[in-house]
Amino acid sequence: MESAVSPRTKSILAKVYASRFVEELSPIDYLVRVLETDESTLISELSELENRALVKMANSVPSLTRRGRKAIVVVMAGGAFDILHPGHIETLEQARALGDALIVSVARDSTFEKNKSRKPHHNELMRRKLVSSIRTVDASVLGSETDILETVMRLKPDIIALGYDQFHSEEKILLEVKNRGLDLKVVRLKSSVPDIKSSTLITNSESLREI
Repeated sequence: MESAVSPRTKSILAKVYASRFVEELSPIDYLVRVLETDESTLISELSELENRALVKMANSVPSLTRRGRKAIVVVMAGGAFDILHPGHIETLEQARALGDALIVSVARDSTFEKNKSRKPHHNELMRRKLVSSIRTVDASVLGSETDILETVMRLKPDIIALGYDQFHSEEKILLEVKNRGLDLKVVRLKSSVPDIKSSTLITNSESLREI
């Protein structure tokens, strides 16, 4: 990791990485918004980073060079996020604290129904939009319908952050990503509100309707 990278530079690099996964805005518009700057200043900063071989520009679209990518830590988290609650917020805050950029994989409707044997209250597009609106999330993507490792290979994170109650095995993930040529860490997050779960909230809500 490049020792001379300033906090501002690291922030720009992290947002450039995240801009690849933002569909609602162009990369430049996204960067202007999240970096709270104007386009002229942004272009100047990107030009400087291009001179330092941290960023490359192609048709006004910035992307990271290998050197730029090594200068930041990318964290991946995932989940269904059907009903957002304090446990989700705490988990995503913990995940974001592990690195410079947090990309969240949101379960597809088909995956949700397979794992939970019911339809989600909100469809995958709405759930992704809700997750993207959270301050600590840099970008969100819809997960694979067949294999979680497909999403991991797409994002190529440095850290995978697992929720305290997610069923995925750290050891299995590490073995599978190693077999696919990735070197990363898997971190199991903790929760100060383990009893707050979407399933519990739904059950309680249904019980209240019956009263």
